[in-house]
Amino acid sequence: MSETISQEDLNSLKDKFKAFIGLRIDWLSIPADALEGFEPSQIAVIINTLLDAALPQIEYLKVGAANSEKLNNLKLSKPTRTVGQRESYPDYVLDSDHRVELKGLFVDNTSLNLKRPPTKREPSARLKENITLNDIDSKKDVLLVAAVRLEKIDNSCVPVVIDIDLFPMIECIKARDKRLLDSGGKWINGMPSVISNNGQQKIKKNISLTDNDYEKDTNFGKLKRIPYEPLQSFMKKHGAID
Repeated sequence: MSETISQEDLNSLKDKFKAFIGLRIDWLSIPADALEGFEPSQIAVIINTLLDAALPQIEYLKVGAANSEKLNNLKLSKPTRTVGQRESYPDYVLDSDHRVELKGLFVDNTSLNLKRPPTKREPSARLKENITLNDIDSKKDVLLVAAVRLEKIDNSCVPVVIDIDLFPMIECIKARDKRLLDSGGKWINGMPSVISNNGQQKIKKNISLTDNDYEKDTNFGKLKRIPYEPLQSFMKKHGAID
């Protein structure tokens, strides 16, 4: 069985990444009066994309001198990617050789006048099927979740990191995959698949299933649905799970 990152290493990384808390991402500024044209989910996509691009260039963000020094000491960098490849794993590497996958968790600031739909939308951040157990260095890889909220400063609103936590990537992926199997799903040609409605009807009639009775699990890997207790607790803390 693969070993996980040591608690000592995890605590050390958490301590370093706490420098993110309070970080204002001034590259995005939305007039407060214009917020009523945006749904929280739309803002979340913009912020998460910006966060991914901004963190390796932390020196360009407007932060206090003491905080800047802490952030620069992280020495985040992007891994080498194949030309033309839009996404790869992991998002960042540290000079300690630890590898970090970043996911943003948008926290709705209810004091702001956003265009909120009648039904609360599920956070879209997920650990996709392209991240498999074979891709993970169990002793080095962590999932970093940054909780970000829009804050009104003067007449504009900017994203601010309000909390972070880190989790062993190996534990998150094992929990993600176990949930698929426990729910009756399976992997078909590298695609996480669940029983279709037609398959459910065949089960009721005691008819054996084939691969054709499965369909892609469109919710696979969503952070809210990964039953790893420390991750679930962080999501609950920030209202992503009721």
